[in-house]
Amino acid sequence: MDIDRKINSTPLTEAFNFFHEKDKALHGLKGILSGVVADKQLNEKEFLFLDAWLKSQQFLAQDSDALDILRRVGDILEDGQVRSDELRLMQARILEIIAEKAVPARNRSSQMEELLGFVTGVASDGVLNDDEILALSDWLENNAEIHNIWPATIIGSRLATILDDGIITDE
Repeated sequence: MDIDRKINSTPLTEAFNFFHEKDKALHGLKGILSGVVADKQLNEKEFLFLDAWLKSQQFLAQDSDALDILRRVGDILEDGQVRSDELRLMQARILEIIAEKAVPARNRSSQMEELLGFVTGVASDGVLNDDEILALSDWLENNAEIHNIWPATIIGSRLATILDDGIITDE
């Protein structure tokens, strides 16, 4: 048996790993995009985080949505300013991409990548507000299959404590 087989001159092990890593990156991207707009606003810090994250993702180098976002980010940053109308347009495009990428997570690992992306997106501006807490709670409710897997258990437990009395405080 020839174990040195290749796909497009790439060893099989690397080719299969690439598809796995791309799948992880796509689920992470979906989570990040959902997280950065969870509060119904895209701010400059989230915008710059998204730019840096996308540039670091070699596995998304050929993804048309990732390339579209990078192109738009580059256009917006070209003049050195990020205007509110540009942020609103980018937010609208992100919401379109989330809807287009409404591919269900194939397994728990994909769901975890999306959860970690979501939390990363929410945290990217250093501010956690009520809308983001409620969006994260909704996300966990819609992905009950991972409730008993770390870190979803910790996040879910903390959210339950926060939401227990129906009042979200800074604590």
